[in-house]
Amino acid sequence: MSPRLKRILIIGGYVSFYFFALFAFFYLTFPYDRLKARIVQEFNARQTGPDAMTLELDELDSYWLSGVEAEGVRLISPGTPEAPGKPAKPKVTTIESAHARVGIFGLLFGSRNVSFGADAFGGTLRGEISDSEAERTVELEMDALDLSQTPLLAGLIGLPVVGALSGTANLVAPESRLSKAEGNLDLKIAGLAVGDGKAKIRDTIALPKLDAGELVLTAEITSGQLKVKQMSATGPDLELSAEGSVRLRDRVEQSLLSLTAQFKFTDRYTNKDDLTRGLFGKSGLFDLDPKNRRAKRPDGFYGWRVTGSLGHPSFFPNSSAAPGTRKATTTTTSDTSDQAP
Repeated sequence: MSPRLKRILIIGGYVSFYFFALFAFFYLTFPYDRLKARIVQEFNARQTGPDAMTLELDELDSYWLSGVEAEGVRLISPGTPEAPGKPAKPKVTTIESAHARVGIFGLLFGSRNVSFGADAFGGTLRGEISDSEAERTVELEMDALDLSQTPLLAGLIGLPVVGALSGTANLVAPESRLSKAEGNLDLKIAGLAVGDGKAKIRDTIALPKLDAGELVLTAEITSGQLKVKQMSATGPDLELSAEGSVRLRDRVEQSLLSLTAQFKFTDRYTNKDDLTRGLFGKSGLFDLDPKNRRAKRPDGFYGWRVTGSLGHPSFFPNSSAAPGTRKATTTTTSDTSDQAP
């Protein structure tokens, strides 16, 4: 071995040992407990108002040198009293474990790659986000996420929801602009059902459980335009379908809607008991609402046009065509695009 090569190997060994010691020291001494306390403190400090949530975190630790892993994550939101005078029961959304990791080699080449995953709601969630000057790429995969374990979702619609969410989402946004995005969605909710016969709508009526079967949503995104290829559910109690598009904006809540939707309660559900017969049967209370009456079609479906923005959608009766009529749906979509703000 030549003296020069020997000297290079010695220098390389010192440099390698230095970086090894640096990373080992960082790995063993990083104050994860202090980081955990700060995350919890800052999150809770930003929560205001009557619906403020509280974050609890059992443990925070390292994950593959350049990442972090959290266990026992809980989001606690205020509940509603089950009866007057009784204390409200808090709603807890629990994530068993979650991790995120920054790709070190990507940083060397001017890109930021973050991979993440979680074991939550009885299923798994995996994904990756890559950022560069040219574009942002998002890949997401979900498998059997139990919607009944997400009280926050039930709080949004006011009724318990069950079903297993699976599917994939892929998005490429040039210059990180959602309005220029390309990609696709392929989602499925198996065993979708709403209500439990106990929870009341607007604290007035407790509807029997409505079984919607399997909900399928597939969509393509081209130049910032999300086109719904299929959105349908055919269950024992409900038939539903929707078509149309969403013009994406860089601020998601400002995205413009141009959709048509139609649904129908089956005879099985409308004749389930005296309550459903009184609400959805012939001359039921549901049809006494002027908008519902205008939306009803001769085949029993209720048709609607959905316009406005994602943050503030507007619903209009649309009884002009039967569901699945391509010509009528296309005309409606064209009309509603002019009405969207």
